[in-house]
Amino acid sequence: MNIVHILGRGIEGCGVTKFSVEFRNWCKKNGHTHNTYAPTDKNWTRGNAHEIDDSVHQWRWGNKPKRGESDFGIDKIVEACNNADAVYISSLPSKSHPHDCISSYIELLERVKKPIAMIQHDHNMNSITRNAALNETINRADVIYAFNKNSKFSNYVKALSEKDIVEYINGMDMQSIRDKHWKPIEEQDIDHLKWVGRYAPWKGMDVVFDLAKQYKAKYTLEGLERSIGYTVMRDKFEFNELTNEFNMDFQKGLPYVLGPYVHSEMLDRLSKCAFGFQLTRLDAQFIKSFLEYTHLEVVACGTIPIFRKSYGDACMHPQTGNMLTADKDTGTLWAPEPGGDMQELMCSISKLQRDSVLRDETREKAFAYYNSHSHGDYSFNHILDSTRKEVTNQ
Repeated sequence: MNIVHILGRGIEGCGVTKFSVEFRNWCKKNGHTHNTYAPTDKNWTRGNAHEIDDSVHQWRWGNKPKRGESDFGIDKIVEACNNADAVYISSLPSKSHPHDCISSYIELLERVKKPIAMIQHDHNMNSITRNAALNETINRADVIYAFNKNSKFSNYVKALSEKDIVEYINGMDMQSIRDKHWKPIEEQDIDHLKWVGRYAPWKGMDVVFDLAKQYKAKYTLEGLERSIGYTVMRDKFEFNELTNEFNMDFQKGLPYVLGPYVHSEMLDRLSKCAFGFQLTRLDAQFIKSFLEYTHLEVVACGTIPIFRKSYGDACMHPQTGNMLTADKDTGTLWAPEPGGDMQELMCSISKLQRDSVLRDETREKAFAYYNSHSHGDYSFNHILDSTRKEVTNQ
């Protein structure tokens, strides 16, 4: 299958970029052609976080090229789309993109004659409606994917176009990360607990700070940067100031806050820690079976996952049909809400720190469980098969 993947917002370096990388890798592994097109009309601070190869084509979509570049506009993209079997759109230009870039994107929608699938990665309608050409994309799309049929976005789509949502989950090749980064159990620092993400209140770093007050260990938080959000965090929590010294000699006590990372280098640092946090807080309507890539990366690196219990209570494993917290042998430690009783979590951490055999068994259970949840053969096959089905039935 020949696939064109449109990232109308550009290469942001966050979850959408990670999805495009995983989709590309899975397609290549399974005999499909995959090319990504993204505008450079707006720059992103994390644009270089992920590995980008020559299947990703970037230039200005507006009326003029960048100095020293010859490519611009959408003619080549339209040609590639019309030579493809299907076109997937994972992000739209923001309303703050240049006007000529937005106009070119809308023209692209009009000129593409092949099936178009819209993949919605965001949760919050306030964020979704900050996109330009949202209605135009929904109306043009032959099939629309989202994490949950029962969400505000799904209701918005139905009110606008009467189209049904097809549910999907993030797919990831966890084995490839394991092959590159998984460390022998004796090489991990049993006292090091790491959180990875960007600043957003719903990313859950407040749980880390709450635990750090009660349990003495080395705490690091990677991926933050000097911003308004960082100022808010500094006023709210006590920690060692932001630094880019990722490999410094961390001490037990106050958490260390570290800046933006190169993705592969972050994974290697994470793999040297005995425990990894992913503490996202979302309303149940946004979740269904959705796991963030950082959930999966914590596990794939061989660290013991510490996930938010309220999230596990609302997230269903697509194979077992159970909520994550109801399944047995998941290899997961569950964290309470800030201000909650941390005693059970602290006892579990302490027990695993003292027993390397048990820790090794626990991380193996976690890998098996979450790999069965989000394996690319399940996720991406579902996306391609349902696209064929939806287009055939129209």
